[in-house]
Amino acid sequence: MPARDWALIRKALINGDSYNSEVSAYFSDFNTDTEAIAVKNLCLVQSNDSALIAQQRIRFFREEIQKIHLKPTIIGQPKIDFDADVKYHPQVSIEFRQTLTSIPRGKYPKDARISWRLMNETSESLTFAKMNDVAALVYQQFFSNRFSFKKGKVIGWYLSPSDGLALQIYCLDAAEAERAAKYVVQAIGKTWNNSIFKTTNPNRTNVPSSEQITILGKQKDAPIWRPSITVNAYKANINVWGAGNEDFELVGRLANGQFFAIARKS
Repeated sequence: MPARDWALIRKALINGDSYNSEVSAYFSDFNTDTEAIAVKNLCLVQSNDSALIAQQRIRFFREEIQKIHLKPTIIGQPKIDFDADVKYHPQVSIEFRQTLTSIPRGKYPKDARISWRLMNETSESLTFAKMNDVAALVYQQFFSNRFSFKKGKVIGWYLSPSDGLALQIYCLDAAEAERAAKYVVQAIGKTWNNSIFKTTNPNRTNVPSSEQITILGKQKDAPIWRPSITVNAYKANINVWGAGNEDFELVGRLANGQFFAIARKS
């Protein structure tokens, strides 16, 4: 690769909303952890790095820190195929993630998702101006004072099709499920109807155990069913019918960990 080409690629990796920004945002929960800061610096591409060194830093971040090879297998259907079968209103989704500092060593962070549909919009009527309005609302209600809830085995149900709501929130207990559901309903400007809220509390235990299982001759920890953890708002996007595999980001995150509202392709 010509030196000038590599210099331009390296500059792109370092500056703006690119690789180094992603690394800094990932480690933003560890601002006072000197060991984590040292690891972050190992991952950041430096202005004098060769292409080989930069590749090693990126590989280290992806494989040893993010552990992308350990991400769960998703059993589903490509969006473009789903869109061919079902037509739907734009769907706003907020992704939640377990705080990194609470994750046991060698484990991957658990996540959660809360979503609703914009019943007054279609793919044809939606515009970037309208998406920016939605982004501002989502940012103000869920990210300016970061919304979190305690996840667990109890399911809180709130079904109001006319409001675009089909909430199914897994929480620690019934009280937490009601708090989370009520917050979402009111945050998006809808009226809470207590008569349609219900909870399901399975008898099955979700207490973490040290049970070991043997798979293909190797000892592994048994999966924990609906563990009790705290998850925090992490990112938000909007899913638009007919837009192919395009997804549109509503809330982004800066390298210093601060969130900001934006409507753009993610």
